[in-house]
Amino acid sequence: MKGEVDQGIVDQSAVGMRVATFSAGIWLTYVVCVTSAIYVVLTWERPHRVLLLGAFGAGTLGGVIAAQLPRERIVRSRFREVFFFGWSLLDLGLIVLATWADGGTGSPVALTFFIPVVFAAMSYPLGSVLAVAGLSVASYLMLAVTAGGAGWAYEALFAVMLACTGSMSAWQARNHDHQRAALMDVSRADPLTGCLNRRGFEERAVAEISAATRRAGQGAVLVLDIDHFKPVNDRFGHAAGDELLRWVVETIRETVRPNDAIGRIGGDEFAVLFADIAPTDALDSAARVTAALNERAPCSLGMASFPMDGVELEELMRLADVRLYASRHGRPDRDVTGPTERLSWAATLAHAVDMRMNAAHEHSRAVADLAVSIATELGWQPDMLGMLRMAAMLHDIGKVTVPDEILCKPGRLTAEEFEHMKGHSVAGAELVSRIEGLDVIAAWIRHSHESFDGSGYPDGLRGEAIPQASRIMLVADAFDAITSTRPYREALSSEHACEELKRHAGSQFDPACVQALLDHLGARSVSEPPSVTAAAGRQPAAVRVTAA
Repeated sequence: MKGEVDQGIVDQSAVGMRVATFSAGIWLTYVVCVTSAIYVVLTWERPHRVLLLGAFGAGTLGGVIAAQLPRERIVRSRFREVFFFGWSLLDLGLIVLATWADGGTGSPVALTFFIPVVFAAMSYPLGSVLAVAGLSVASYLMLAVTAGGAGWAYEALFAVMLACTGSMSAWQARNHDHQRAALMDVSRADPLTGCLNRRGFEERAVAEISAATRRAGQGAVLVLDIDHFKPVNDRFGHAAGDELLRWVVETIRETVRPNDAIGRIGGDEFAVLFADIAPTDALDSAARVTAALNERAPCSLGMASFPMDGVELEELMRLADVRLYASRHGRPDRDVTGPTERLSWAATLAHAVDMRMNAAHEHSRAVADLAVSIATELGWQPDMLGMLRMAAMLHDIGKVTVPDEILCKPGRLTAEEFEHMKGHSVAGAELVSRIEGLDVIAAWIRHSHESFDGSGYPDGLRGEAIPQASRIMLVADAFDAITSTRPYREALSSEHACEELKRHAGSQFDPACVQALLDHLGARSVSEPPSVTAAAGRQPAAVRVTAA
């Protein structure tokens, strides 16, 4: 977790330094190449002058190209160290070529071996500085062995001086790394209490939420405001108030888990980030914190859980603040999650499930688009299409309870594994039902794998007893499952999917929903299906369409 959190934190000062180093490197390239070209012209009687001019001209052209690149974008990229290290390798290659062409190790051009080493020490991390320094020394020694050009005493002294420069550069890079780490800690810590300040807490929380989204995890944010803190300062002085704030942080730290983050986000307002925790466990932790603080500093508090209450830190903090205000004034909590927040939550959680199954295909979004198209063909009103889209995006969220070895198994599931898989529709409905106002789509999700002839799960409903939305989602789910790559087979054609849906219309699928999808796709009509009554009395088809 610590590594994931660190990756989410951006050190703005380091970014600025790297951008400045980028610019300095371009101008340094111009100076070195132009100065070396003048040296070549002044020594034109020596061999390989045209080759040398070409090499330094290529270096100048490289600087011009580098000047056109988006510097800040490169510096912020995760490939920035690869880019800078590659730049140093190109410089070393040019230096080796120019030194060899000018007569070997005795050439004054060999002095440029020091430049990549010193340049790396300006902003490269320690590992890159060591690599550049080591390659510089190795390149010079290779020239000394293969080309020569100076006595062995001169070459040995030069190599030692180059190695010393590399060692000092590495030492300086190590100091830079330690200084940056110390500055980051100071800039993100509250100097009075030692916990995170608002900036540090928000960065940590954003990184934790992002990591939890990728693995479909849960978490919670708790905000606390000390009741009647101002009279403490007024009656006993600010020193007493400061001591109380330190006691609050220490008490919270002793109550929560070591990996939970504590932040001071206001004068007497604090926040706790509970990572990797179920909502019920987060409530228990909040109760323990409240009980511990009641000894000296009773607090009002509010909590919001991820992903049930939102998937962005801003909306979680807003909801937690609303609940804190309500608890302070004795008002009941109210649902402040609007349609935009709900759809954002649905899209994020659905994407997390899709990433587990097939990172290259957004199955939930595709099913949602198909379901809305089918419902439109069936004459659904626009105000219900949004609810159907949300339900279709969330139809698979119960799969967060299914282990990867079952969910991503390339072969056929065993009977026991299939029973485990079948529980996902009930689990998904239970998750969605916790959001006020989504009771309707919770029922749609629960029955999204009921078959038209009664052979589906979890309740064995059949025909019109199955919500039409569930029947629509089953058809959309099956079509996308057939036409996309699954762990157990490659994607099949749309024509094949249409034939499969028509073949199972009346048994597994609602014929009207199949026909609506075919009309939307411009396919042929469904052949006359058997009646629901007749189909219900048959055994399930030997070959059934497997939905996701």
